[in-house]
Amino acid sequence: MRFVSRTALALAAVVAVAACDRSQPPAPAEPAAPAATPADPAAGPTISDGGLAIEAEGLRLFDDTGAARAIPFGTPQATAIAAVAASVGGAAPEVTTNSECGAGATQFAQFSNGLQLLFQNGQFQGWYVDQAGVTTVDGMGVGSTRASIDDSRAIEMQTDSTLGEEFTSGDIGGFLSDGTPQGTVKGLYAGLTCFFR
Repeated sequence: MRFVSRTALALAAVVAVAACDRSQPPAPAEPAAPAATPADPAAGPTISDGGLAIEAEGLRLFDDTGAARAIPFGTPQATAIAAVAASVGGAAPEVTTNSECGAGATQFAQFSNGLQLLFQNGQFQGWYVDQAGVTTVDGMGVGSTRASIDDSRAIEMQTDSTLGEEFTSGDIGGFLSDGTPQGTVKGLYAGLTCFFR
């Protein structure tokens, strides 16, 4: 009986010592990250440096970490102006009103980068841009050629437009210098507009 007890005690001691060793085998090395490629300036906002993108539902802001924040149509006017002013830099623009828009009295905030925000009833309802710089995430902006747009998205020419070479791409509209593949975008818009057709 003593033999069994001593053997059991010896085994218990070995198990206890083994249980105390909590060391983990070394983890496998992480694969090296691929080398970063230079950013294509025509590919849209530089997300890693922060930026502003236009989209059919409003705007999208990127901070310097690449995190995105939507500013959708319906956002309070003061919130939308403050967010864009912080992204663009400088003071918030003066807000003006046009009482003759087809949809009724409309307020406008014109930023130095060519982006204009449109408001009604204290809410962000549309945007228009007529200078190069601000683009969609996939790179469509003022100065883009029709050929480059055709490469990334479907566009439809508005043959009955009284405003020139007008097109739509989903819920974003725009104007081209001409209808050829070399024609360039002169302006883009989404949401509420105040065009006199």
